[in-house]
Amino acid sequence: MLNQADITLIIAALQFWAEEMDPEDEQCLRIYAEATEAGQAWTTAEIQQLRSRLKTAHLKYVVSNESRTALRDRELHSTFQRAFEACNNPTDLVGTLLLPEAPPEI
Repeated sequence: MLNQADITLIIAALQFWAEEMDPEDEQCLRIYAEATEAGQAWTTAEIQQLRSRLKTAHLKYVVSNESRTALRDRELHSTFQRAFEACNNPTDLVGTLLLPEAPPEI
């Protein structure tokens, strides 16, 4: 289950990757991601854009059914604990939702 501390660590790791590794080296990504199918080359600018999106994202929690095919309700919970308390069935699952920052009003 992702929490805000996890997001912060991911943001820091992305900064390290951009500064200390070769983000465009697909082989390096395969090794560190432990994903032989990884074929994405990243530019430093793309990593910085991802970091910016993560920094401004709103972390919410939702309750789903056991098969992860439907939400149990439409509530977006601000904490894991509140989402867990909303579970009505022992097989319900709590999931993480990252929402983008709202666009500015026009």
